Amino acid sequence: MLVKRSVATKLLLGVASISVLVAGCASHQHYNDLVPMPVEEIKKAPDSSFRIRQSNERPVIGIAFGGGGVRGFMHLGVIKALEEAGIRAQVVTGSSAGSIAATFYAAGKSYSEMEQIVDEVSEWDVADLRLSSNGFVKGEALADWINGNLDQTDISEFPIPLGISVTDLTERESKVIQSGNPGQAVQISSSIPGAFIPVTIDGHTYVDGGVLSVVPVRYTKAMGADIVIAVDIYCGNQSSDTSNTGRLLLNTFRMQSCKLSEPDLAMADVVIQPSFEPENQGSFESKAEAIEAGYQAAIKQIDRIKSLQASSKL
Repeated sequence: MLVKRSVATKLLLGVASISVLVAGCASHQHYNDLVPMPVEEIKKAPDSSFRIRQSNERPVIGIAFGGGGVRGFMHLGVIKALEEAGIRAQVVTGSSAGSIAATFYAAGKSYSEMEQIVDEVSEWDVADLRLSSNGFVKGEALADWINGNLDQTDISEFPIPLGISVTDLTERESKVIQSGNPGQAVQISSSIPGAFIPVTIDGHTYVDGGVLSVVPVRYTKAMGADIVIAVDIYCGNQSSDTSNTGRLLLNTFRMQSCKLSEPDLAMADVVIQPSFEPENQGSFESKAEAIEAGYQAAIKQIDRIKSLQASSKL
């Protein structure tokens, strides 16, 4: 495993260096069937919020799954704890790595089903390297992996309404995708700038949803949730390590993104912040520890969530 990690790291760094110097042989990808919308348009009664408002089940619980790279495995532990406590969301949103958990959750997957899916995946199953002037990971492998583990082919077919956060670089704003190809939506939401090749939709360039919305609480509210559980796997345990250029850049970007996300977290009724930092940001070897960290953090919030549910029914 250590040899594999070392080889993978060297290969990715090598490809990244070359991609900066070589003119791109792959440009933006085009997914014009997807329709990202700003939060203002969601409030005008799109299909998902309409479905929620027609439901008699109150209060409506929403979960906003935040981004954070390989820390995303912590979301499974949170889902496990909520499932054991009988707490089920009626609407979910996700950003970046959180879009993966949100997609499987909205598709109706149980914790045990998700656990089996991630047990069988490796870094190379979701990474398709491709030289380009604007990235070195194409992202289609991630989209294919998502779609290959789903029964539905369109987000609008999911039993639970789903919103996937993306960043529109052309308009310089955060938007959400509520219908269309789920794998492609996750691919866009997870497209880390400089690593993943950006995606173009109707002439607009889109990248990682976490750039402007690490934890998409505002979208969860806009889609009809009465109580929002925010799962923040990125901003609660920030590192101040500046020992090398890579860590300096990563932690600077992290600080900026988390600062922008403070209003979102302030809107949440419950914030779950697991305390776990993987040693290697490009490896899946810490899956088990990440899942356990998410589980333990969620357990601490179960009583508060149930109290909010009970008081909202009065």
